[in-house]
Amino acid sequence: MTMQNNTEILLTIKLQEQLFVDPKRVRLLKEIQQCGSINQAAKNANVSYKSAWDHLAAMNDISPLPLLERNIGGKNGGGTKLTSYAERLLQLYDLLEQIQEKAFNILKDESVPLDSLLSATAKFALQSSARNQFFGSVISTQQEGINCLVHIQIDGLPQPLTASITASSAVRLGLVSGRETMLMIKAPWVEIYNTEPAVSHNLFQAQVRSVSDNDENKEVILAIGDIEFCATVNKTQNILANSTVWLHIEPEQIVLATL
Repeated sequence: MTMQNNTEILLTIKLQEQLFVDPKRVRLLKEIQQCGSINQAAKNANVSYKSAWDHLAAMNDISPLPLLERNIGGKNGGGTKLTSYAERLLQLYDLLEQIQEKAFNILKDESVPLDSLLSATAKFALQSSARNQFFGSVISTQQEGINCLVHIQIDGLPQPLTASITASSAVRLGLVSGRETMLMIKAPWVEIYNTEPAVSHNLFQAQVRSVSDNDENKEVILAIGDIEFCATVNKTQNILANSTVWLHIEPEQIVLATL
């Protein structure tokens, strides 16, 4: 027997410990946005004119900016319209409803950790072309000219991954020790060597789990313990399944994201 999902999540926002918006008030604002009349909006929202005014007055009393503005004159004798702040409030409310729905949907996916805001958000909200996506914590940073080297520990890797970004980006992302970070690495940026290369950062021994050929290149799945990387390499590169190779990623080829 298949059960239908009848879950309903009602979003309420309070300001100064008082009700600011809820589904009923949002409906009223959207009706005003559509018809430009409080009287008609009240009818469309199935509330009395007095109740509509009471809701609007209560919202305006605690709103940081006005929600309504009057149109004087005009073809139909004027009316009421939403301010740009109120229109953005409706957009934000719609966005929060979508986020709530997606957040509830990940409850069924036990592979998603719910103790990490970044990983949960990335799971239901972020789509990326990068085949390799990992989550870790910053353990240290160091200046290197105009750039900043960010050392990030990923659970399951024997040593940190190092990313190189501009110093201003490090400040903007708030990359301090302990900060949770998402790392994105495109498959062509994962380099594979049969012998140990002379590099300074991000060098690991890995096991080749599979090699798949396509028209232009090979897709290689590599494992470092329980952590998997996906690489794409030239078809002429000799890589055998079940072999041990060296995996390398240039620090400049790692993209970082935070919340």
